[in-house]
This record gives sequence, structure tokens and C-alpha cells, in this order.
Amino acid sequence: MNSWCNMKRETTYRLNPMFQANLQKLLIHGEVLAREPMPANITVRLPSLEELKAYALDQWECFLLQLINSGQAEKPSNISSSVMKVFQKGLLSQRDKEAPRLTESGFQFLLMETNAQLWYIIREYISNAEERGVDPADLISFLLELSFHVTGEAYDIDTLTDEQRYAIKDLADLGLVKLQQGRKDSWFIPTKLATNLSMSLADSSSRKQGFVVVETNFRMYAYSSSKLHCEILRLFSRIEYQLPNLIVGAITKESLYNAFKNGITAEQIVTFLQQNAHPRVAERIPSVPENVTDQIRLWESDLNRVDITPAHFYDEFPSREVFEAACDYAREWNGLLWEDLKNMRLVVKADIHTHMREHLRRQK
Repeated sequence: MNSWCNMKRETTYRLNPMFQANLQKLLIHGEVLAREPMPANITVRLPSLEELKAYALDQWECFLLQLINSGQAEKPSNISSSVMKVFQKGLLSQRDKEAPRLTESGFQFLLMETNAQLWYIIREYISNAEERGVDPADLISFLLELSFHVTGEAYDIDTLTDEQRYAIKDLADLGLVKLQQGRKDSWFIPTKLATNLSMSLADSSSRKQGFVVVETNFRMYAYSSSKLHCEILRLFSRIEYQLPNLIVGAITKESLYNAFKNGITAEQIVTFLQQNAHPRVAERIPSVPENVTDQIRLWESDLNRVDITPAHFYDEFPSREVFEAACDYAREWNGLLWEDLKNMRLVVKADIHTHMREHLRRQK
């Protein structure tokens, strides 16, 4: 420490600059200091920031496209089993011998901002950590440390624990990091998605430029070459044709009814169109014509009428465990209409009554 005297002859102390810097790192990162970037003479062929941004975008879009296409015959093959478990619980559902399909949460997830999507996946990934034999506290610590790494710098994989190495592979599938292999060493490079973990969901600095123009006649023009953008727009609109950098479609009653059936709300569609408005119309008030937004909400209200569904009522369960298992079973079959946790009663669609009866018989 260095000491010096002020005008009042009182002795004060100033920490050694190097000791001060290391103390700050210790207070921020805990008992283990943050990893330092690898020297430039060891790493080779590091991508530029633009290349890294393009890589992260491609990985994230590929990840979302596999989610959208999960209901088709071919199952996703490029996503690790750890991340797929996150899907199975939150965004996908699967019956015996059937391909996975998007849940209502899955459809709604696709319309979220990228930063909100990222936080949803990370939150679910942490929630399922114990099932993979990973301490959630250690995983959270590692993700927080990763968010403060420098975008584009290389960090030695050999400094990671076994659990962190498994996690870094999952994060690479999502585009949060890029993995590279040298002659002797391996390293990971954080992308902008990883550093965005330290940002607030309300932070708009990382939001991408809008690309959608909606006209008063319900015609829609999306200036994008992204296949992901086309598939997302297809969730609630009719795509008519796609040029190399332009998607042309229309918002119709039939396309919106299909979206509402899948659990997407009118407010989510309106918000998506507003948040992704092309710069040419983004400054307008409103950015999406009022007659379009009003009609989207009206078409949704048309569906909010009383609808008669054949159903069966169940009560007098022997235990809460049996009741909760029955609710989960009905939910998996997309047949749960109503449940009363307090009195252990539930109503399910008549279509699954036979399956429910067999399930309850097995419980006995």
C-alpha cells in the first residue's frame, strides 16, 4: 500500500493499482477469478465480430426453425438431448409414437423478442439442471461469468470443469458461443447472445431492425431473405410468394383463426407486427394501420363465444397424487378442460375418456 498525507496531516491509504484490480475481480466473481482471454499467438483464425454475429444469428435461426418444424415427420437432429428436454417440458409435447408438436407456449415463444426468447430458454435450462445431475447454483454462476466475457475473445476450454464443458456444448447449439479447435488447444468464443445475458429484457439496444410493412388492405410485405422470418409470418398469415429478399403475404380471417387455434393471441400478433415494423413505417403513429389491428382483435373476439364440448367429469380421487397424475395425463393428451385442485375434481374431453379410464385403472 502507498501512504500519503493531506493538508490536515491525516494519514490516508491508497491500494496498489494491481492489488485493487484483482480485489475488484475477486469481489465480482467470487473465490475464482474470471478466465483471461488466450494469447493471440496461441489462437488462430479467430472470426471477426461481423462473422461472429452472422454465426450466432444463423445458429439461433436454425434452432428456431427446428422448433417450428418439430411437428413434421423428421425429428430435429442437430439439437442436444439436454436442450431437447427443455423443449419437451415447455415448448413441445409428444404422444407415444408421434412426432413432437408445438404447444401453445411454443407458438407464443416464437413471437417473442430474441432477448426474451433467450432468457426463457436459459431459465428452463437452469430449472432442468438437477435432472441432468448439475448443480443449478454452479450453472447460474457459470452463465453470469460468461455474460461478462468479451465478445470475440477466445477462452481456454481446458479451464472449464466437466459440467461446464457439457453446458458449453449446449450453448454452442444455441449460438451463444463458437467452439474452435487448434493443433493442441481448444477454445470457445462468446457471441453477442452470451453477453446479452447481462442485459435487461427491456433493453432495446440489441433489438434488430424491423422488416414488416402492413397495408390498410391487409397486404403484408416483409423485406427479408430469412427462412425463419417466413415461417414465423406463416403462423398467422397467408404467404403468397417469396422473392430473394421479399416475402409477400396477406393477413386473412382463415390464417388468424389457425393462429388463435394454436394458442397465439391477437395482442401478441399486433405486438409482433409493431415491434418488427420496417423503418419506413416504424416512425408512423400507428406503425400498423388501425383498421388492421382492430380487425385482428375482432376476429379473435368472434371465437370467444360459448362452445359445447363433449366431456367427462371425474371426482372422488383416492389421493392427491393420483389426482395430479390424472391431470398431467389429460394435459399430455391435450384433453384437460377444467381442474379443481382444492376438491380434486377435473373435466376432460370425451375423446380421451377411454385412455383416462385405462390410466386410472393402472393407478389402482
